[in-house]
Amino acid sequence: MRRRTVIAGLALAGWPRIAGAQTQAHVAALWPFTESDDEGRALAEAFNAALRDQGHPDQPVDHRWGGADPERTRILATELVAARPPVIFAYLNAQLSAVATATRTIPIVFVGASDPVGFGYVESLQRPGGNITGFTLYEAPLGGKWVAALKEAVPSIRRVTLLSNPSTEIRGKNLYAEPFRSTASALGIEPRVVKVEKTADIDPVIADLARQGHGGLIVAPGTFSEANGDRIVALTTRNTIPTVFAIRRFAYRGGLMSYGPDPTEAVRRAAAYVGRILRGENPATLPVQAPTKFDFIVNLKSARGMGVDISSALLAQADEIVE
Repeated sequence: MRRRTVIAGLALAGWPRIAGAQTQAHVAALWPFTESDDEGRALAEAFNAALRDQGHPDQPVDHRWGGADPERTRILATELVAARPPVIFAYLNAQLSAVATATRTIPIVFVGASDPVGFGYVESLQRPGGNITGFTLYEAPLGGKWVAALKEAVPSIRRVTLLSNPSTEIRGKNLYAEPFRSTASALGIEPRVVKVEKTADIDPVIADLARQGHGGLIVAPGTFSEANGDRIVALTTRNTIPTVFAIRRFAYRGGLMSYGPDPTEAVRRAAAYVGRILRGENPATLPVQAPTKFDFIVNLKSARGMGVDISSALLAQADEIVE
């Protein structure tokens, strides 16, 4: 049975009524997918449906698709801000960064920005204090949980690589690196953090793990991972590298395991915030919320293909098993 995260909303002070007066102007949404991407389309529809459920059945939404291209994302963000929408929705760090750089006045609701206080997007989680608020998906301690899950699934593992990307870094340091390294060391595993910025960087990382043997991979979330997850699944499957993904859909697509929140739930909650801002509430006083439920998904078919014998104790902890 699926368990759902329940995060309580708060009734808070009003935002100037100019936002409420423009309810028929297009709400803007910026996504890290291509327009043809099934995952992106499903999340966009979840956003639209939740906005309708919030009492805005006729609210038009201008969805823009930047993919993993930083320059295209920047251009789209500039165009969206120039159109002066009543609210902008941004999915993941790179998209939030692009729109936040372009405006300090238009309300922005995000999903998936890691450490929004550390990045300087908000003053505090409880009271953001500016024009930005939203919902986080991933937090630093997950770095240790991913390692622990990998070790329990594959007790013989000796080394593990955390595949990092620019959107998971704050001032040059990976958000998950410290708990990742400390947990790995405590479990007798050699940790390594590798930063990748383009698709071609992936192959040598996985080839090195395959050459050394007894290695595993953790794929940190972010725009890069969203765009390249299928390639990583194919390469790790071909090279029999046990891999934990933060992004859940890659466990369904052949990755060994995933541990993370349900992004659809976060998108729906973000749409609720958008609806509240359209009705006049102030993003400065809407607290940034974190998920309280993370789903552990095991792909048993992939495990068998890799010769990994997942213990019954670990399977009992899984929220979903892909057979």
